[in-house]
Amino acid sequence: MEKEGREISRKEQPDISKTVQLYEERGETDRIITAFIEDGGDLCVSGYDMGKDPLQWFAKSDYEFWVTLKADQKDRLLLALIEKCFGGKPSAVDDFRMFVESKGIPFTWMTW
Repeated sequence: MEKEGREISRKEQPDISKTVQLYEERGETDRIITAFIEDGGDLCVSGYDMGKDPLQWFAKSDYEFWVTLKADQKDRLLLALIEKCFGGKPSAVDDFRMFVESKGIPFTWMTW
């Protein structure tokens, strides 16, 4: 089963600065999951399986699947994720600040 030299489509080649790899597993079935921002601003979480399982289930050596969120829904998602990660914690502000700092994301810290 050939895994090298596969041509990938434009959709599979997002701007690397707008991409994060969420998961990678190598074995009889390889699985790679990424999240990326498309040129138009939509968010896509995409999975790609290659190997034994897709061959067994679909009679093809690879299988792709994805969820796309329109750009105008990203703020709603962002707030839901912040709530999931930091909600219910008295240290939420400090935890959030330390998280964005650890990712090199510019922010402003203020007190009064």
